[in-house]
Amino acid sequence: HADLHPGNMIVDRNKSVRGNPIRMHMIDCGLTVELGERDHMNLVKILGSLIKRDGYAAGKLMVDTAKKCQATELDVEMFCNGIEKICIDDEENNFLESVGDYITDICYLACKHKVKLEAAFINAALACEIMEGLASSLYPEMAVQRIALPMVLKAEMMHGLKGLPTPRLSDWSWSKKE
Repeated sequence: HADLHPGNMIVDRNKSVRGNPIRMHMIDCGLTVELGERDHMNLVKILGSLIKRDGYAAGKLMVDTAKKCQATELDVEMFCNGIEKICIDDEENNFLESVGDYITDICYLACKHKVKLEAAFINAALACEIMEGLASSLYPEMAVQRIALPMVLKAEMMHGLKGLPTPRLSDWSWSKKE
């Protein structure tokens, strides 16, 4: 969904399921983006690198997957070092619990260092940021990391990505408050 905002989402309760869980409907799908196999694999690589705290690799992947990069080698290096610094400075937190903060910082670094980011990455990142806000409003105690990490690891396996060490699930804290 390329126009994801609260006005294009309807939240209600699914009375046909025990526990009365909340369900979400996305409407007004006039603006959508289809991610092909390559886009999906690139997003998985970048997300996997960020989750594994390899910010330099994530930054390099962002540059390498963009169709056009007008940045100098020095700007690319500074961009990648900036992404690495984000990961180092925030090592006490779980990346997936604060996607919105990271996206803002990544976009700032991209503008500062003239790095063009792939549209599919930006679209997916903004959708994640919006969904993070919605999810935290509906379920303040929800630990996104516990839900998303296995999905990212599964996607990495699906694409045969084994270049980076995979964290053990026991290495991650699961409560949002930790």
